Amino acid sequence: NEGAINDLYMNWMGNGVEDYLAWGFAVFEYSIRYETVALNHANAGETFEVVIMGFEQVAERLLLYQEWMLPLWGEFSESLARASAKGVAIECLSIGHVELPLNVLSLLAPALKVAPIKLLHLKNNGLRRDGIIFLSKTIQKNQVLERLALKETQLLDVSSVVSLVEPSQYDNRLRSLSLDNCNIGLKAALMSTLLHTLSLSKNIRNLSLAHNNIGANESEMVASYLATDPPIASLDLVGNLLSDADVVLIMSALKTNTTLRGLRLSGNPIGEASKVAICEAIYNVSSLNTINSSNHTCLVASDFYVQDCNRYVSQNANRISKLLGVLYSELAFTFLEDVPLAVVPFVLNFVQYSSFKLPLTRIFHLVRDWETLRTNLCQRDNVETKRKRSDINLRLG
Repeated sequence: NEGAINDLYMNWMGNGVEDYLAWGFAVFEYSIRYETVALNHANAGETFEVVIMGFEQVAERLLLYQEWMLPLWGEFSESLARASAKGVAIECLSIGHVELPLNVLSLLAPALKVAPIKLLHLKNNGLRRDGIIFLSKTIQKNQVLERLALKETQLLDVSSVVSLVEPSQYDNRLRSLSLDNCNIGLKAALMSTLLHTLSLSKNIRNLSLAHNNIGANESEMVASYLATDPPIASLDLVGNLLSDADVVLIMSALKTNTTLRGLRLSGNPIGEASKVAICEAIYNVSSLNTINSSNHTCLVASDFYVQDCNRYVSQNANRISKLLGVLYSELAFTFLEDVPLAVVPFVLNFVQYSSFKLPLTRIFHLVRDWETLRTNLCQRDNVETKRKRSDINLRLG
């Protein structure tokens, strides 16, 4: 892992060696040879996490060693393909801080098409337009890949962005896409194209756009996208340039969104206005009706504490939890101010004996139609009274 490699580097420097390039190649050679040998000796049914690393400071300059690197890539690709044929599972294939030009991707392509890789994690690989498109077409063939992470990659044109989402249009299992530190926010066209293409996707459920310089222009696109209730279940916007106004806009989109299960906003320059907007979106306690119409699916994570809401998988359970939360509180009577006086006893009776097993229709009656609630409860009581009288008459008879 990176931490261990950094420790080794400090030892290397402590011995008076200051050749970053030689160090970077040494790290790469060691990691790829180690993984090649491990895959060659793997047995059917085993699960591997494969990590090939270079050195961040000299990732691009490692191409100077390409004459020695290409045979190592070829041997690794062959060992990966053989291990896959034997039934070895690859939980993760991670390649970081080493360039992946087209000739290297061509060597890896046969294995990437068939290897049972669940997560392909690529970081700081110097991928350009042609490389990204080539990679996308390659993984379209993989029927096991579930998650693709492409980090610290400069997405410079629309075609490369489209190609990344294209695999989800095919019959594969790709569900998660991570594009962290790709500077997507620097070009509005890239964000617009990405969200439009995702709106056509049926497979992608998790999207990470952390540390992408996303700001005011892009927040409007994100809000418009979420308002259409797309199939995205989680969205990571950590470490961007969102302001309070941007968060308010995004939170307003949650009013019509019932699919998003998680939204991460930590690390953005936001303050109290954002906190208020988040609270109003997921737990608006102005009245019972506003609580009922709040978002009951999305768990929002930010740098400040917001009441822990929407913890349950069930949207209905979250709604009931919030309603009962205020009705059980010391301020319960303030939430009953708009309830007709004749209905208050029925509401209090409901709160006293309620549980999450009660039908949701009772909650809807509670907050939507007080007259219907009173009528239904009165009818229920009348039926119960008639039954008791009938029992009495039978016993007397």
